[in-house]
Amino acid sequence: MPEMPKFDFKSNYVNFLNHKPTTLVPNSFVGNKVMGFGAINGPSIEKGDQFGDCMDGFGIRWEYPSTGGGAAIPDCNSTILDDVTEWRDKVHIPNPADFDWKAAYEAECKMIGEPNRDFETVDFGFGNGVFERLAALMGFENALISLAAEPDDTYELMEAITDYKIAALDYIIDAYHPDTITYFDDCATQRNLFMSPNTYRELIKPHHKRFAQECIKRGVIPLFHCCGYAEAIVEDMIDCGWAAWTSVQISNDICGLIEKYGDRIGFIGGYDTNGEPARIDASNEIIETEVKRCLDTYGKYHKGYCFFGFRYADSLDPAEQGKAIAPIVENCLAYSFQLLAAGK
Repeated sequence: MPEMPKFDFKSNYVNFLNHKPTTLVPNSFVGNKVMGFGAINGPSIEKGDQFGDCMDGFGIRWEYPSTGGGAAIPDCNSTILDDVTEWRDKVHIPNPADFDWKAAYEAECKMIGEPNRDFETVDFGFGNGVFERLAALMGFENALISLAAEPDDTYELMEAITDYKIAALDYIIDAYHPDTITYFDDCATQRNLFMSPNTYRELIKPHHKRFAQECIKRGVIPLFHCCGYAEAIVEDMIDCGWAAWTSVQISNDICGLIEKYGDRIGFIGGYDTNGEPARIDASNEIIETEVKRCLDTYGKYHKGYCFFGFRYADSLDPAEQGKAIAPIVENCLAYSFQLLAAGK
C-alpha cells in the first residue's frame, strides 16, 4: 500500500461510530484493526482451527475451501441436531473459561500483525450469532422449520447460545482489548430476510439486543453484521443498540437509509460484493469505478457511512487475502483524499 497522507484515521472512524460528521469518508480497514472472525476464521472455539483440528467448541466440524477464501462452512456430514426439541441432550454449549483466548490473540497477531492502538481502533469479530449457530447445528432447512414449528425450544436454544456469548465477553475483552465487537448473524438473502420480520422480532431480536446491551455495559461498541436485504429491521437494529450495520449490500436502499437513520446508526458497506467488482480478476479500472460510485453516492452525506469493499482470493493464506483487498482499499483512500481536497 502506498504511503498515506498524514490524517487521524482513527478519530475519523470513531466519529462515524458515534454518529458524528466525518472529515474523510471512513474506510473500515484503515484506522481500524479487524481481528477475530473477519480477519481469519476467529478463535477455534467458534469455527475450529483452519490449520489444525477443525472441530469447534460446540462439536461442529468445519471445512475451509480455498475457493471461498478460506471462509469456514459447516461440514454437512456432521450435523448435530435434527430435532430442536432435543437440543438439551445433543448440543454441547462450551464454557469460555476452558478456552485460551490470550493464546488465540497472540496467534492472530503473528498472522496479521499486532494492532497499533495509537492509530487504530480494534474490532473483534464474533462469528456465529444465534441464527447462524442454529443453522450450523441443524442445517438451514431444519433451522427455518424450527423457527416455525418449535418456537419455544428454538428460543431457549438461542438463549443458551447467547448466555455463552455473553460469558465469553469478559475473556475477549481481557485478551483483545477491543474498541468494538462485530456480532455476525446473517439473517437475510439478497431478496429478503430468511424469516418474517415478526419472527425475527419475536425469536431472534431479544438475543441480539441482550448481547449488544452487554457490550455497551462493558464499554465496548457493538456492531451488527448481516449480509443481504435486511432494511426491514433497521429500526430493530437501532433498538438493539448496534452502533452500525455491516456490511450493507446494494440490494438495500443505502441512500434512503442514511438519510433517514444516519444520525442513529451507521452503515458500513456499499461496494458491490456480489458483482463484477468483487471478482478476483476484476481490473483496477472496474474497482476504481465502483469505489468512486460508492463514495460519490453514499459519502456525500458526510455522516452515517463507512466504506467497506471486499473480495475473496482462492487461498487459505490471510496474506493473500490481504493482497486481494488492497487495490480496493487503495482506490478508496486515493479518491477520498481527492474529494477532501476538492471540498466535497
